[in-house]
Amino acid sequence: MRKAAWLENDNLLYVFALTASLILSFWLSYRETVINPDGICYLLSAQTVGTASLKEVIHLCPQSQWPFYSVLIYAVSQASHFSYTASAYFLNALFSLLSVTAFILIVKELGGSKRVLWLSALVILLNHEFISMREYIIRDHGFWAFYLASLYLLLRYFREPGLNLALAWSACLLIATLFRIEGAVFLLSLPFVSLLDFRVSFRQRLKAFFSLNTPAIVICMMMAVWLLSHHQQSMNQLGRISEIINQLQNGFFMLADRYQSSRDALVQHVLTSDSESDAGAVLLFVWLAWYLLNVMAALSWIYGILVIYAWVRKICRFPANASLVVFGYLAVNLVITLSFLAEHLFLSKRYLIALTLVLMLWVPFALDYLIRQWTSVRHRLALFIAVFFIFIGTLGGIVDFGYSKSYIHEAGDWIAENVPASASLYANDFQLLYYTQHFGTGIFKVLPAYINIRTIAHGQWKQYDYVALRIGRNEEGDTAAVLSELGMKPVQVFGNKRGDKVAIYKIEKG
Repeated sequence: MRKAAWLENDNLLYVFALTASLILSFWLSYRETVINPDGICYLLSAQTVGTASLKEVIHLCPQSQWPFYSVLIYAVSQASHFSYTASAYFLNALFSLLSVTAFILIVKELGGSKRVLWLSALVILLNHEFISMREYIIRDHGFWAFYLASLYLLLRYFREPGLNLALAWSACLLIATLFRIEGAVFLLSLPFVSLLDFRVSFRQRLKAFFSLNTPAIVICMMMAVWLLSHHQQSMNQLGRISEIINQLQNGFFMLADRYQSSRDALVQHVLTSDSESDAGAVLLFVWLAWYLLNVMAALSWIYGILVIYAWVRKICRFPANASLVVFGYLAVNLVITLSFLAEHLFLSKRYLIALTLVLMLWVPFALDYLIRQWTSVRHRLALFIAVFFIFIGTLGGIVDFGYSKSYIHEAGDWIAENVPASASLYANDFQLLYYTQHFGTGIFKVLPAYINIRTIAHGQWKQYDYVALRIGRNEEGDTAAVLSELGMKPVQVFGNKRGDKVAIYKIEKG
């Protein structure tokens, strides 16, 4: 196929990619009616930054234990006079824009043609999971942006070694670490990849290793001095630092303990006495299958198939030094995510985005190959199928086909306007509690008791002036029992088309 002239225009490519990314971020943040639970923590901790000590910010809620994102939200809000919510969405839009740019630059560094670069922009912009994450106020956006920037810089360093690139790479991962602790794992692990670069002499490899490690060595020495000069109690005040040290010291034993307890449960509750000897192999197979299914779901099945197709057909051959870097990032991701799954028996799609962003690098090359084989009916059909499923996945991310949660926001706003601040209030939902504006940062103190509706069972609801209940379409169990106890008509009801609702009751004092 003859190349279109616009494909050759790099400036047009970046203008298109950045504009599309900003439009997507704006649309998805505008569409979002209810802030995600983690986002509530970040917003409330950002509000405390200007009036509380760092120690208080760190201990406000679980997510604020890594406080850099909250501090950034506060800083943007103060500088721009935006609300904290708008400031968070503004930051996330900038981080997503950086992620898109870095992804295109990485593909260019891997040898992508002009058309492949355009395809790479579409691949990251249209990825269902990456689109879906844009609406969430989470610190991961910052991590992904600087993580991808570090990948680009390390590719450049392996092509043209230089101290400036080594320091820039370290700086990116240090910033990424301020968003998620996994950044430190990449910072400490990836310099070892330089020792495998057999294109150069051992002396050059050793020089590269220490160039990449210099900032980490300096920081580790400073931390060692600080720890030696402070008591254990002071160290525990540093949020998640104690968790990191505990993981380094006991991580292997925790994994071994989890494996043994899971194996024992499998033997006791699933397998027969005849298959007991195979319990270990069955457990490992289940874990691996579970992991692969999660990866494919996070990547999207069509992207996953295109990645496998690119590997099997050997469509793209990255330069040897670039392959070292890319597979180094993949290896570290695999260790982190597999260990997390084995230790916690849980793996959110969000934790796999860093891995899938690297796997996606093969997708534009696979699509370009199908385009180049346009004269083949089989390849043309495969391209149409791929484009169709990519479009379907993208549509699912951009258009919300589910039932609206705006009723939670509306109910909270009604309470904020109509329930006096002095009145005692109970609500059984975290997001509803937030929108009532009744608790401020104290929401995290009442939350453990409030989300368990048994708190107001057996007449305990009488101690409150107002009770607001989030009720599912076919509510049963404790909630149904409490509703039966109340036996009164709510003063306001907010709901959606599925039948989910928030019912607000005013308790008359006898």
